[in-house]
Amino acid sequence: MTMKKFAVIGASSGTGLEIVRLLASRGQHVRAISRRPPPASEFIEPFSADVTDGAALTRALDGDFDTVFFTVDIHKRFASKQEVRALMFDGCMNPIRAVRQYAVPPRFVLLSVIGPDQPSWVWFLLNLLKRGMRKNVIDREAALADSGLDYVIARAARLVDAADVIGPLPATVVAPATRRLDMKRTIARSALAEALVSAAQTAAAGSVLDVFAEERGAASGT
Repeated sequence: MTMKKFAVIGASSGTGLEIVRLLASRGQHVRAISRRPPPASEFIEPFSADVTDGAALTRALDGDFDTVFFTVDIHKRFASKQEVRALMFDGCMNPIRAVRQYAVPPRFVLLSVIGPDQPSWVWFLLNLLKRGMRKNVIDREAALADSGLDYVIARAARLVDAADVIGPLPATVVAPATRRLDMKRTIARSALAEALVSAAQTAAAGSVLDVFAEERGAASGT
């Protein structure tokens, strides 16, 4: 049996780090790509690279990968449109271009946000904090869809830490993308990581999925 190999871009924190830890715990080799990657271990290979540096990303993705996860987000509040564009869109295009050069490109799994194609007051607030965020989310999804790659887009609900969830984590809903962004739906980063790894292995090529925690007492998919 051939061992699968993964790359995670945005591996220093949040969902990206959760994916790295999950894969390593399963004995899967993962290259953790970030400006400040996590330390090396038996299954984690750190690689320091900035997503805005196309040449650095090409070097970081030099390898026989089965799946590349892109989990980068901009955390700086009130960032300029140029800063947001450089990180969220250009930073995603760099690895897309890099893997398209390979004879057999890997599957590309993009972590996105629920409902960029639907109006929501939450998007209005996000665009105030991160100018142009919604447009960049839409643009990079479209660019990936047009890239010719085997891809999965996972649109996540509002992210929370598992430690902040009262009681056991609720079930995770993974469903075709139809939902509007709101503050009610959430997903723990650790649960999201599991859903992304599962989608990388089982989702149909070209899938666009909503990922969120099932509301306690509600039926799945609502």
